Amino acid sequence: MFDEPSSYLDVKQRLLVSNIIKELVEEEITKYVIVVEHDLSICDYLSDYICVLYGVAGAYGVVTMPFSCKEGINIFLKGYIPTENMQFRNFELSFKISDTIEGVDQDKQQGHKYPLLFKQLGDFKLKIEPGAFHSSEITVLLGENGTGKTTFVKMLAGKDKETRHKVPEMNVSYKPQTIAPRFEGSVRELLSHKLKGR
Repeated sequence: MFDEPSSYLDVKQRLLVSNIIKELVEEEITKYVIVVEHDLSICDYLSDYICVLYGVAGAYGVVTMPFSCKEGINIFLKGYIPTENMQFRNFELSFKISDTIEGVDQDKQQGHKYPLLFKQLGDFKLKIEPGAFHSSEITVLLGENGTGKTTFVKMLAGKDKETRHKVPEMNVSYKPQTIAPRFEGSVRELLSHKLKGR
């Protein structure tokens, strides 16, 4: 049994983990593997069958019968189980496919430019070529773990002392990934705990 084996991994490592899991089943016909996963692309790549779980977080959960991979993913996206005539979500999850931003004059949009940036952390060296982006764009940083994506965002956010003076001031929302101690108690106690600034 694997509980979210692809979490916090880049695409290359997710495929590696998926292939290792597949090999476990191929070694012996009598083996089976159960994987809990949120990444639909990994579900599609890895699964023979999919059971969809629905319910209320922290209260109850219901597991459907096994469906084929494609059918299971479509049931999850639609929020509707045809075999049970059961709708567990009031809306469908859909993906907008678009190659261009329509109806936006990018020349009139506010632009953000950044200069050549360089950062060294021990043996690791990160070189960022000068670039720019518009307020109307969604830019995705794609790459393997440890190649400098988070470091680059920290630099844009002005959180890096060495390069802070080189980056023009811009509004960047930066939330670092940190390990927080587990809090035992109700949601109300947790909110009260946070509001008191403890």
